[in-house]
Amino acid sequence: MKHIKAVAGYILILSLCLVWCTCPACAGVHRVALIHSFEPDYPAAGKVMELLHKELRSIGLDYDIREYYLDCDRYEEAAENLRMTGFVDDLSAWGAELVVVLDDQATYALMACRHPLVRKISVVFGGVNYPNLTLLRQYPNITGYADTPDYLRTIRMIESIMGNSHICLVNGQTFLDRKIWSALNEQCKGQGFNIMTSTEGAYFASSSYHHVREGEVISPILKRQNIDIVLDTTKIVRMSSDSVEIRRVMWLGRGDHTLMLYTKRDYTTKRVATLFNNPTFQTINEGFGIADYMLGGYFTPLENQMKYMATGIKERLEGKAPRQQVTECAKQYVLNWHVLQKYGIPPEDLPVEYTVMYIPFVVQYRYHILTGSILGAVLVLSVIVLLAFSLLRERKRKREALRSLLYEHETLCLAIGGSSTYAWRLEGDSVSCDSQFCELIHHTHGRFLLDEVAPYIHPEDLPAFRKNLEARHTLVRHKGQYRCNFSGEFQWWEFSYNTIHSPGHEPIIAGLLQNIQEVKDHEQELIQARELAEQAELKQSFLNNMSHEIRTPLNAIVGFSDMLANEPEFSDEERKEFVDIININTKLLLKLVGDVLELSRIESGNLSFAFRRESVRKLLDDVYQTHSLLIHPPLQFLKEFPPEDVQVNVDSMRLTQVLTNFLNNANKFTEKGSIRLGYCCPPGAREVHLYVEDTGVGIPHSEQKMIFERFYKHSEFSQGVGLGLSICVLIAEKMEGHIELRSEEGRGSRFTVVLPYIE
Repeated sequence: MKHIKAVAGYILILSLCLVWCTCPACAGVHRVALIHSFEPDYPAAGKVMELLHKELRSIGLDYDIREYYLDCDRYEEAAENLRMTGFVDDLSAWGAELVVVLDDQATYALMACRHPLVRKISVVFGGVNYPNLTLLRQYPNITGYADTPDYLRTIRMIESIMGNSHICLVNGQTFLDRKIWSALNEQCKGQGFNIMTSTEGAYFASSSYHHVREGEVISPILKRQNIDIVLDTTKIVRMSSDSVEIRRVMWLGRGDHTLMLYTKRDYTTKRVATLFNNPTFQTINEGFGIADYMLGGYFTPLENQMKYMATGIKERLEGKAPRQQVTECAKQYVLNWHVLQKYGIPPEDLPVEYTVMYIPFVVQYRYHILTGSILGAVLVLSVIVLLAFSLLRERKRKREALRSLLYEHETLCLAIGGSSTYAWRLEGDSVSCDSQFCELIHHTHGRFLLDEVAPYIHPEDLPAFRKNLEARHTLVRHKGQYRCNFSGEFQWWEFSYNTIHSPGHEPIIAGLLQNIQEVKDHEQELIQARELAEQAELKQSFLNNMSHEIRTPLNAIVGFSDMLANEPEFSDEERKEFVDIININTKLLLKLVGDVLELSRIESGNLSFAFRRESVRKLLDDVYQTHSLLIHPPLQFLKEFPPEDVQVNVDSMRLTQVLTNFLNNANKFTEKGSIRLGYCCPPGAREVHLYVEDTGVGIPHSEQKMIFERFYKHSEFSQGVGLGLSICVLIAEKMEGHIELRSEEGRGSRFTVVLPYIE
């Protein structure tokens, strides 16, 4: 039973997760219901959705829209309210977060249906010309944007474009009709209009214009079109929407100058407007940009209206409330470019505050396109001229290159013909040579395989030759020198080649083969001459250094000996000091002679080395015991021996000599701190490092290579002749090792003998 409950719980949790993942609201998608006032095939509905989608995407809103169409022209008020109630039930069941209503009729019906859910959901309206403020106050959750018509500015706009005209308004007896007529009377009151009413229609005539006589031009704009209309007066005619009859107005001249002012959108007005030959103006944005007779007016264009709507939708979905329930949209004078063209009204003669919309791209940017076309044509012409010039220049360059190639070919043939230089080419595994080289090696034809070249190469140079030959596809250029037997004896030859890569073909290697034996002979002679010069220079330098080093102790010995012999008045202490100086210099002179003799024996190979297996720990421990009493205080003499011992094949006496030299130098140049004697075996290397490390004065980086040279001394006043370290280097090399130095000025030095150890 417990297992069944657990399985059921898992299934329930999984179902909830699937519901959550598929729910648009949970996934961050907002559900928005959009209610249109008119029928589904209303042309502006598609444009509204296109603009609304564009604006909502531009502000980054993720949404899902469901549309409803009230079709207000087909239903009476009671039927409209019942239809709206059904919409509210459906969008509530769908889970709409926000309701958007467009135009007066849908906004009014949503509030008039009195559905209880209307008060609970956020509503944003737009395109409303006469908001019902009485109902709106009862619904604080309903906010939106209004475009209240401005009849007076629209009439002035008509007069500025069309001149004195008969302006007809179609009106009825609905709430909206009453609002329109009331606003029209209020705005025109005191503006020079006489408003008259009758059962057949009402007229109000302008007092700001005079009677037009025959042949008189009405408008400056129409004057440019040569349209002369003769009217008896300017009239605005109001007709009942209950009748489709239009009151006839008489005129003389060319063109029908009676036009309609579009103030609302219903069954009657959308058909009556098509009966006028002149353009229709409007105080609302219904049909603007869609109907080819709607010229324009003073109102908020649909594009701007949708910007307001998108902003309001986003604010309400984010839980923000606007500062006021009804926001008035900004109006502007707008005209349709296509209707202007239809009625022959030039846009360039319109006032600057009028905005012409829906101008085709090629018309709006015709000057840019013309300029671009001209520039493009100039550019294409320039490119053609440049290509033609380049072609001519390339042909000229090719002719010159061909002439140079012929010259170089003849020159190369002359150069090759007068020297031991031969041309060759390698394609795949086949080598082609010129006829002179084939005669040299007694080959019957000028092509042979790579394997036939190997017997001519010296055995010691053959591996390098094969290695370079295998790398011919990766090396673009190569030059190699090998000993070859092409003429009965081994001589030095130079192979040089370039690799030529051609698309779709195997690489071709073309090169030269040159006998360089004479060059090698000259090189050997130069090397021998240089060695002789170096030996002579070394001998001269050695004699100069020796004379200098010997003269100093000899002068001291002779000088103090003369003083002892010829000056009897010295005290016993002074005589003892002079004798000590003589003895020191005598020992120094003997050491100099001994070092020179030892250096000479090492270089000549006459110095014998007794190699045998030695323990590094024991050898260094003996050195430590010997020098523990020679290191003067306050210096500390320390040893650093690792736990493991290693064996080396060395002459223990010579190795001790090297370490002793290191210790003596450390003792000489270290005043405080310590001197360390030790060894270590770096991991991964079959060698042991025997080192002497001190905390003395150190050696400047610029002198670290000089100290191993003969007769070099850091200070001319220090003891020694400068042969100790050079002897140490020779001894280490004889034992198949070398000496390393690591030093920092002012912080000490570390001299290391690196020797191979025995496994």
